[in-house]
Amino acid sequence: MLKTTAICSILCLSTAPLAVAAQPATSPWSGEFDLGVSAKTGNTESTDLSARLRAKHQAGRWHHALRVGASYETESSRTIDESYLAQFQSDYDLSERSYLFGVIRGERDRFSGFDYQTSFSAGYGYRVWISERGYLDVEAGPGVRRSKLDTGQRETEFVGRFRGELQVALTQNAEFNQEVTVITGSENTETQSISSVTAGITNAMALRLSLEVDRNSSVPAGTKRTDTTSTASVVYRF
Repeated sequence: MLKTTAICSILCLSTAPLAVAAQPATSPWSGEFDLGVSAKTGNTESTDLSARLRAKHQAGRWHHALRVGASYETESSRTIDESYLAQFQSDYDLSERSYLFGVIRGERDRFSGFDYQTSFSAGYGYRVWISERGYLDVEAGPGVRRSKLDTGQRETEFVGRFRGELQVALTQNAEFNQEVTVITGSENTETQSISSVTAGITNAMALRLSLEVDRNSSVPAGTKRTDTTSTASVVYRF
């Protein structure tokens, strides 16, 4: 009897490390790839394919976020839409609610009146509301923007960057997200609003409807100030 008990104890001890080792480690990476069809109005009147990638990395108090997007459309061998966006942001938590941030952003929209717009900003962020249902973040800070108009004119100016993001769970599988970014200077004020509703199909797949409104307060003659993009897309989460 003692021999049998001893053997069982040895087996239990020897298999315990295997059970612990079998548990998958939590990855510091997360993100989503978004592929859909977009309808645009404003300086571009088109329906085209669009792709977006968002990736996040967390390491202790540091949080890093990458966003990349592109859309392209031709008609009768003529380009009628071409736009690209890249943004990288790093946050450092000061507490559960407050953090410091630095963000670099570059955008090129061939039909917006600007050849490109780039900016760098740094400042303070605060999580105004947080619960199991969602969160509300606000950010503010100074920065520098460099732009090139279609006319060839280049502008460099100090700017203020203000951003807010609200995410709310509508149901167990659906969520609403609203993000507003304002970059304002003496020459121009950029405003971007992105509203979306996402419904999960599986843990890795979802459907999304979104509306993006981009506005520049000062544009070259013959260019509209406001562009809108309505998108229906399939989202893969990783």
